Amino acid sequence: MKTLRSIVGWLAPVAILGAAVAVFLLMGSQPPPQRVEVEAPPAVPVRTAPVMAQEGGVDIEADGVVVPLREVTLAAEVGGRILEKSPSCKAGQYVTKGTVLFRIDPRDYELDVERLERELQQAVLSIDEIDEELAQNAESIDLARQQVEIARREAERLDTLARGKIVTESAADQAVRDRLTTSNALSNLQGQRRVLQKRRNRFVEAQSLAATMLDRAKLDLERTRVVAPVDGVVVDDKVEQESYVSKGTALVIVEDTSAAEVKSSLRMDEVARIWGAQSAAVAASPGAHEIPETPASVVFTLGNRTYQWSGTLSRQEGRGLDEKTRTLPCRVLVPDPTAVRAIDSYGAFMPQLPPEAPRSLLRGMFVQVRVHVDSVEDLVSIPEDGQRPTGEVWVVRNGRLVILRPRPIHVSSGRVYFESTSSGLVAGDRVVTSQLANPRDGMALNDGDSPAGTGAVGPVAVPLDDPA
Repeated sequence: MKTLRSIVGWLAPVAILGAAVAVFLLMGSQPPPQRVEVEAPPAVPVRTAPVMAQEGGVDIEADGVVVPLREVTLAAEVGGRILEKSPSCKAGQYVTKGTVLFRIDPRDYELDVERLERELQQAVLSIDEIDEELAQNAESIDLARQQVEIARREAERLDTLARGKIVTESAADQAVRDRLTTSNALSNLQGQRRVLQKRRNRFVEAQSLAATMLDRAKLDLERTRVVAPVDGVVVDDKVEQESYVSKGTALVIVEDTSAAEVKSSLRMDEVARIWGAQSAAVAASPGAHEIPETPASVVFTLGNRTYQWSGTLSRQEGRGLDEKTRTLPCRVLVPDPTAVRAIDSYGAFMPQLPPEAPRSLLRGMFVQVRVHVDSVEDLVSIPEDGQRPTGEVWVVRNGRLVILRPRPIHVSSGRVYFESTSSGLVAGDRVVTSQLANPRDGMALNDGDSPAGTGAVGPVAVPLDDPA
C-alpha cells in the first residue's frame, strides 16, 4: 500500500502538468482576432487671423498733454498811471500782435522829449557860434601873418640903414619892437583858435549827449504804450485802469498761440528705434542730448470723433530719464494748432470739419502722440491676441501647426510688429488667435481657410479590441 501511494503521488503532478500543456497548446492554435479600419480623429478647429505686411514703418504711440509754446509776461518799462486799458486785455480774450493793451500817462515823458529837443537845438546853435568865431579867427590869423611879414621886412630894412648910419638905432629898435608885437598878436590868435576848437569839441559832445538823452526820452515815451508782442490768449491781467505802476510791475501774461507743444514721454527702446531710423536716413548723427526731428501726429478724441494735428518730435526735455517712470520726457511741436483734421470711423480724413470739432489745440488737452518711424527691414504685424503669453506665435501652414518664437519690435493699436526676415513670419500666413490644448508642432488644425484644414488627417488601422 505504501508503494502504491508513493507511485500515485509522483504520477498525479505529472498528469496535471501534462493536461495544462495540452490546454495551452489548444488555445495557441486559435486564429488572430479580425482587425478593422477606423477613421483618425478630425483636425482641431481654430480661429485664425492673417499676417499683414506693414509698409511705411510703424507708429510709436504715447500719451501726452498740450502745453503752451511760451508764456510772455509783460511788465511796465516806465512808471506812471494807467491812463487806458484795452477791453480785450482780460483773461481768456484773444489778442493779435501789435494790439495796444495799456497806455501809461505820457505827459511827463512828452515834456522830457520837448526839453531835450530844446537842449539839442541849443547845442547846435552853440556849435554854429563857435564855427563863426573860428572863421573870424582864421581871417585874423591871416592878417596877423601878413603884418608879421611886413614888420619883419621893415625891421630888416631899418637894421641895414642903421648899420649905414642912415637912420638912428632907436628907429631900428622900434621896428624890431613892432615885429615882436605883431608876432605876439599872431600867437594870441593861434591860441584863441585852439581854445575855440576845444570849446567846439565840448559843444559837439554836449550835442551827442543831448541826442542820446533825447532818444532815451523818446523810447520811454514809446514805452508808455504796452502792446501784445505775439498772437495769443490773455492768461492773467494783473492791473486795472487808473492804477499806478512802477517800472518792472507785471501787467499781463499772454500765452503764445502761434504754435503749441505736447509734453510726452517715450520708452528707451522706442527712442532707440527713432535713433536707428534717423541714422539710416542721414549720415550725420544727432548730438548726445538731442533727438532727431521726426514726423509725428497728435490725436484727440472727443466723444465718438477723432481729430488729428501734424507735428514734429522736436526735442527732449531735460537731460535724462524720469526717475519714477524710467522714460525720456520729450516735446512734440505743432506749428499750426488750428490745422485740425477730422477722422471718420473708417480712419479716413473727412472733407469738412463737423460743427462740434475743436478749432485749435487747447492748453491741458490730454492727447495721443503718434511718432512715425521708418524701418529699414520689411515688417509684418499680427493681432495682439495672436502672440501667446510665452511669446510663441502659432501659425497654420498646410493644415498643420507651426510654432514660432519671434521677437517683437513694437506693439501699437492692438497689433504686434515683427521684422519679417528674422521672425519667420510671412505676409499671408495665418496665426491662431484661439486657445489650444497641448499644442505641438505638426498637429492637424482646421482654420476654415487652409487647403488641408477641412478634413481628417487620413485613415489609420486600429484593432477592434484596442482600448483607444
